[in-house]
Amino acid sequence: MFPLACATCKADPNSVIAQAQDIAVLVMLGFLVLGMACVALVVFNFARKQQRLSPSL
Repeated sequence: MFPLACATCKADPNSVIAQAQDIAVLVMLGFLVLGMACVALVVFNFARKQQRLSPSL
């Protein structure tokens, strides 16, 4: 797997711990993307609702 951490905090690339660290980083990034997508969806829905309810001049 590709390196995701610096040599200071990363163990031997072939060890199980290093592979677990790589997967943990990817899982955390996945949760971050999911959270940001939820925030974007809420903002999008608010904007769409405001546009629908605003009086047309």
